[in-house]
Amino acid sequence: MTDFTKILLLLVSCTFATGCDEFGWNPLDPEVLAAGSANRTEFQPVLLDFSVPTLNDSASFFDERRDPDRGLLLRRRTWQGPPERDVVASLIDVRRLDGTPMPPPPVPSEARNEWPRLAQRHLEFQTLYESRNAIGPVQWRRFVMGSHICVLFTQAWGPDDMEPQRHLLGYYCAASGQELTDGQAETVVRSVRVYEGDPTINPNG
Repeated sequence: MTDFTKILLLLVSCTFATGCDEFGWNPLDPEVLAAGSANRTEFQPVLLDFSVPTLNDSASFFDERRDPDRGLLLRRRTWQGPPERDVVASLIDVRRLDGTPMPPPPVPSEARNEWPRLAQRHLEFQTLYESRNAIGPVQWRRFVMGSHICVLFTQAWGPDDMEPQRHLLGYYCAASGQELTDGQAETVVRSVRVYEGDPTINPNG
């Protein structure tokens, strides 16, 4: 799929989904446009995924960008549910462009800054928890944003027992007005999957 086609699909989706403005789904945003124009890296493709049925009928979009100021490569996949069930979620895989180990990951309340729409909103964070998913140890907190109850999580990871080479950051918001208990939030965090190593992987899922 060409970058022009992806932007066109985003425009069509935003015409019918009110969540575009709410969660930063502007296809003409400099972040999105920069992702299309950035040089593709030598890193192998990656598929970021949530294994939860509530996202089955959601549209998802992948973008990749370099942050030269921080020396980072950020690869993000974001999901947006249909207007009648406005579930939204996003995962970001972060690594250094030079391949050196990463420092400890940010705490969830600080990781919000990687998503402009979260950074600009008033979020009511709740208890901090530590769990474990298929990738490794993870910290997560539920938060309230307007009519949405959400969970935001952060973790560092790397191959085997080596120093962590990457961060995985993510959030998930239940549909407007729907409950998201601690148990449900942990289920979402535990559902995260990262697939790579196959050059034919499609990052768009």
